[in-house]
Amino acid sequence: MEPRGKDGEKIPEDEEESPDSAPIYDDDLTYDDWYEWDEFLQEVGVIDIKDGMIEYETGDNSRLFVMLAEMGQSNPYLKTDEESQQANEIMEVFFNGVLSPLKISTQSQRVEMTDFLNELKEQSQYLPGTNDQMREYAEQVIEDTLNYQQATDRFENKAYLQFQATVTPDEVYGDTPLIIEQQIHEKAMEKLVRQIDRADSILRRADHPLAPLDTFGLYEVLYKTFNRESSVKIRLEDVVKRQRYTLFTGAHQNDVSFKRVQQMIHNETEAIEIARKSLYKQTQQENAEKLKNGEDYYSSVQSHHDEDDFDYSAFDDLH
Repeated sequence: MEPRGKDGEKIPEDEEESPDSAPIYDDDLTYDDWYEWDEFLQEVGVIDIKDGMIEYETGDNSRLFVMLAEMGQSNPYLKTDEESQQANEIMEVFFNGVLSPLKISTQSQRVEMTDFLNELKEQSQYLPGTNDQMREYAEQVIEDTLNYQQATDRFENKAYLQFQATVTPDEVYGDTPLIIEQQIHEKAMEKLVRQIDRADSILRRADHPLAPLDTFGLYEVLYKTFNRESSVKIRLEDVVKRQRYTLFTGAHQNDVSFKRVQQMIHNETEAIEIARKSLYKQTQQENAEKLKNGEDYYSSVQSHHDEDDFDYSAFDDLH
């Protein structure tokens, strides 16, 4: 008998699923044939991750670097209407002033307080003015909190801003490839830190401060992105400790050069902030002077008919 469906029609047979045909097996993969993490990063265009930056392929002779900064969160329900309106206006000013490519991504992560609680547990044993009973009670309370955190899954949303900077060949000069490579990273770091510093100066006033991620922070975000389930159970810090990996951040420039760049960026940011405040005060004074003279400065239609091409006589005839 031939298999038929409810409508009486013959069910088509698939040769691949037919029990008469023997299954085809690919060659078994051995340990050496597995794809490594570095190979996956190369496939998605990542060249290197160091100095707190991710370098991507561009397809041309330029170098593309990306830096991530975590954006602090604020609860709008705890603010007044005036504070919420001010925060929205500041956010609007920030987005309207974005000149370089910018991406915003969110990630749901488990609330992790293990390091904080362990440090608090250690400090509780050396508090002045406490006795053995108080120290024992504090240790037990913190230990119960650690056990509760491990047994309970609590998640929160993390927001990250991705800043991008491109370094072209005409921006760097050097006699050796090592010097050119050093200048490329210095130039990329300078551009990215300047962008983050400017964004932080604006977003901080809206209760959204920015915290740039170092190299380990970038690895942690990637680890939680591609290991959604296992990252909840095993922290990246524990993986590093167990495997005895060594992760560190560094830079090619010396301390004097790095500090000088930081000071220059800070001075430029302060100058922009001072100029912004000065222009705001000047605008307020001009507005007050216009109001004093009876002028309507906030009207969208100016009263200077002679400087306008609009036919106001025809408009007045309608009234």
